[in-house]
Parts: sequence; structure tokens; C-alpha cells
Amino acid sequence: MKKYFFYIIIFLCFSCEKVIDIDTDYSDERIVIDATVFKKLNEKFATAIVRVSTTAPFFSENNTEINNAKVFIKTQKGKVTLNYNTEKKYYSNTIDFSDYEEDYEISIDYDGQSYFSSEKLIKIPPIESVTFGNRKSLNTDEVELLVTFTDPKGVGDYYLWKFGPFGVDNKYDYLVSRDLYIDGNQFTFSFFIDKTKYFNYDEYVNIEISGLTDEGYNYLNILTAQAGAQSGRPFSTASSVIKGNIINQSNPEKFPLGYYRVSEFDYFRLSKKNAPDGTFD
Repeated sequence: MKKYFFYIIIFLCFSCEKVIDIDTDYSDERIVIDATVFKKLNEKFATAIVRVSTTAPFFSENNTEINNAKVFIKTQKGKVTLNYNTEKKYYSNTIDFSDYEEDYEISIDYDGQSYFSSEKLIKIPPIESVTFGNRKSLNTDEVELLVTFTDPKGVGDYYLWKFGPFGVDNKYDYLVSRDLYIDGNQFTFSFFIDKTKYFNYDEYVNIEISGLTDEGYNYLNILTAQAGAQSGRPFSTASSVIKGNIINQSNPEKFPLGYYRVSEFDYFRLSKKNAPDGTFD
């Protein structure tokens, strides 16, 4: 049975402004690790991208990226070294995929400290279709998208959705969801995007699905409630200390900020030429 549900998205609003009080006291510097291994659905190789930096005072203009860490991903096929890209400012490499029960162990050595985490690759369903909807938003710059997929039955899935211009380094709008009421069903949900922002430089919008663990789902909800994912990368850091799934093997109390994810992903590119007449007039 096909189900329809329309979200009122208050989850992430990158464009909103809010007056806040900022405590500029700064003493507890920590390492920040934003690590992802992602594999396109039905492909045999995964890509690892790891950003390593340190926390810094809010008003500091100093570069906090770390370019001299040793970063490895270990699988049953061996250990892969991730190389630093000076232009992109992250470590990356290609990883061979074996099976879904395989552990992807990440190790990061920096400044006498060893950081570690391990995750299995999360399966995800494909995006079946994305179309423009006909509902109007109170914001005249917004246009509706209708996204359809079929949730696997009895798995207990958590999803991270990304909406935005195509590309690894682009900033996206994010939505987290779970299959609590849609388990095993085909499902269509509504998401409103800013057509001016999304289509200003490109004829297409990219919609991407990837998987989350239960721990990752809870972490991301807490993180966005505090920080709003203002960096455009929701797993990076927050305004206060939130413990992720990466441990410091050298000094457990000095745990890093950030998170490590391993997941399949699928995406759908939608052209604005498919929009109803008058949408972009």
C-alpha cells in the first residue's frame, strides 16, 4: 500500500537568523573528526572522506584543519591509507567493498593520540522517483518536491536525506527520518526547497538518501537541536560537547568531537525543466 505523508520541516533552516548570546570563554581544545565511508548503491567500491580539525575560539580566523594526521581504514582486505588533499582539505581514498557484515575500522593518529571507531556498511533502498508537487508554500520562493521510496520490511531503518546542488563539497539541507510508521511500505513525502538558492547556478537539484544507525540518528537529533548544523555538514561539531562514536584510545576522557558513518547512498537528479508551467516565471 502506498502511503503519503507531508512534513512540516522545521528541522534545519540554514537561512534563518536568530540573536544568541555567545560565551567566548575558551579553554578545552578538542580534535574534531568528520568521517564518512559511502558506497553508491549497486557499486563495488566505497569512498572514504575524513576531515580532521581542532576546535577554536568562536571569533578566531585561524585555520584549524589538521593536515599531518595519519588516517587509515582497515577492512578484511587490509589497511588503506587516506591521503590529504590540500585543495579540498580532507583525507580520502577508495575502499574495496566485500559484504555488509564487514567491519570498517578507522584509525587516526595525531599529536601522540590514537583515535578509533568501527562501523558496518548500512544498506539503503533506492529512491524510486522525485517530482515537483503542486502545493504552495507561504514563502513564494519555495517549491514542493515529492520523494518516493519503499522501506524494507522489518529492518528498523533510519535515514539521512540531503537536498541541494550536486557535489561532495556543496552545502545541503538535511532531514533525518525513521520507518516507525512506514515499515515495509512504499512511501511519498513532501519537502519544500528554495528554488532561487537551489537552481541559481544549476539546472538540477540533487536528492540523496543514506543510512543511519540508531546511535547516529539520536546523535544527529541532539546535534541539530543545539547547533542547527550551521556548517552544512551535520556531523561536524556543535556549540557544546556531544560525544560521538569515535574514542580516544590514548586518553578516553579526551574524546574527539564528530562522528564516523559508513553507509550506502542513492541519489536522484531532478531538472527544473520538469517543473509545472509557471514555477520559475
